[in-house]
Amino acid sequence: MQKMLDYENKGSPGLSDKKYGLLGLLIIFFGIALRLFELGERVFHHDESVHASFTLKLLKSGEYSYDPAYHGPFLFHSTAAVFDFLGTNDITARLIPVFFGIATLLVLFLLKKELGKNGVLWSMFLLAFSPSMVYFSRFFRNDMIIVFCTLAAVAGAFRYLDNIHSLKRYPYIILTALSLAIAVSSKENAYIIIAIFGAYAGMGLLYWIYSDWKREKLGLKKTLLRKTSTILPYIPEIILSGALSIFIILFFYSSVFRYDVSLFSIVERAFSHWMEMHRTERIGGPFYYYIPILLIYEIPVILFGTAGFLHILRNKGRNKGQNYSFFLFLCYWALTSLLLYSYLQEKVPWLVVHIVLPFGLLAGAFLGEVFSLNTEDRQAGQENYSSKTRTLLAGILLLTLVVSIGQCISVNYFRSMEDKELMIHTQASPDIRELMEKLGEFKGSPEALRIYVVDPNNLYWPLPWYLLEYERASYSSKPPASEKYDAIIVPASYEMYRELPKEEYSFYNFTLRPGRDFTLYYNNKLEKTG
Repeated sequence: MQKMLDYENKGSPGLSDKKYGLLGLLIIFFGIALRLFELGERVFHHDESVHASFTLKLLKSGEYSYDPAYHGPFLFHSTAAVFDFLGTNDITARLIPVFFGIATLLVLFLLKKELGKNGVLWSMFLLAFSPSMVYFSRFFRNDMIIVFCTLAAVAGAFRYLDNIHSLKRYPYIILTALSLAIAVSSKENAYIIIAIFGAYAGMGLLYWIYSDWKREKLGLKKTLLRKTSTILPYIPEIILSGALSIFIILFFYSSVFRYDVSLFSIVERAFSHWMEMHRTERIGGPFYYYIPILLIYEIPVILFGTAGFLHILRNKGRNKGQNYSFFLFLCYWALTSLLLYSYLQEKVPWLVVHIVLPFGLLAGAFLGEVFSLNTEDRQAGQENYSSKTRTLLAGILLLTLVVSIGQCISVNYFRSMEDKELMIHTQASPDIRELMEKLGEFKGSPEALRIYVVDPNNLYWPLPWYLLEYERASYSSKPPASEKYDAIIVPASYEMYRELPKEEYSFYNFTLRPGRDFTLYYNNKLEKTG
């Protein structure tokens, strides 16, 4: 793999910068199309509607209070700006995840030195068409923001180290600081990512000190002094970048400094809440929970990512230098992500994207060597793999890509609301669209309709989002004592005809989400007559 990268750094006639850029932009174009096509078709998920309600509250009244159960403030503040400029609907609510899903592909251009041109293009292709990456880029949640920030922080850190003796390093340390700050302001698994990267950086620092100590045979104290003097000139900019991160975090958590918060209180609330969720196994699952999801939807990423993992470890004695360090880091990142998310007892499908990301880079690096577009790189790949092996790998790649792209199209456009899909968790039913059509047929304006929504568990979402126009809609855990309403929505098990005159009220059954059947009772006077 190092040979391939050496050729890349020299440049090669097989893949010019122009061709590389055009291919990359073509992949991004298809990535944009996949993420925007029929973006508003899927009914809002429970979580999406809750996030939307927080966003509207922030936009209309300026009120925001951090609740770890619904994650950090960045998604709400950024989407509030979108709502203000473009209006409020299912499509505009999902534009921020779409934006960060596309931005993730663009960040890969910063890793050309480590991945090589071919590795960048393959990684970009796999992530652009990844079923999970596409699905959750079309989902009003925080995870694609975290995916972008994670990759941007990695790219910024490696570009910073690569330019450590040049003034060019400053934009990259700012990129890293901004990415980590937005990640912390978005979702609590940012702390997991920081822990993963921090542990690796700590081990790398210790190895850097130890290797020089052994090689130069100096005393430990002298070695530490020498290393400290090497790092010392960079301490001020590291401190300033840390201060910038803290400023951005407080900026969002305080809702533009309108509320008094501290960094300690933010971190303490996040940790205490999610440690309790892990302890009680609120949404628990087996250790292997993510394996079926990965094997059904992400087979080329996992298969060739694992092959890349083994390839890098197999060639550890022959590959040296910064690029090998990057690939070793990818192996560590992929393995620790898989193990940590498998261990944590908060098992939900959207977390799979944080496992797919590092495996996608490993797969891209491996495929970039084996199936290179450069003449020299093909020769380098042939040194490791015979023509029969490469033909076999090409067949497997083609087959798995067909399956994965088919899954991407199926789960995003045809089965996006099917509860049997492993990617889908507590998705609202398409029946809600028909319910809204039914309500839209009633006499009078939505503002005048008195409608009451009842659920003993207060789990009536996403109805409040879709009933925004119905200003007189009310929500409760039990039916109202008064019958002064035009329509009432209750669980299907409720026998409302014991309280409502059957001759005056009709009913309409619908499914809110799997296992949650509801009934709309409405006054017959609301129906339009021919």
